[in-house]
Amino acid sequence: MNSAFANVLNLKVKRAPKIAITLASSTFFLYALGQAPIIKNILAGAFSCSG
Repeated sequence: MNSAFANVLNLKVKRAPKIAITLASSTFFLYALGQAPIIKNILAGAFSCSG
C-alpha cells in the first residue's frame, strides 16, 4: 500500500513540470500568434464578417 502511494506521488511529481512547460509554451505560442499581423488580419476579417 505504501509503495503504491509512493509511486502515485512520484508520477505526480514527474508530471507537474511537463504540465508547466506545456502551459508556458502554449501561452508563448498564442502570444506569438497574436503578434503576427497576418493572423490579426484573418481574425479581424473573420469577426467583422459576422455583422
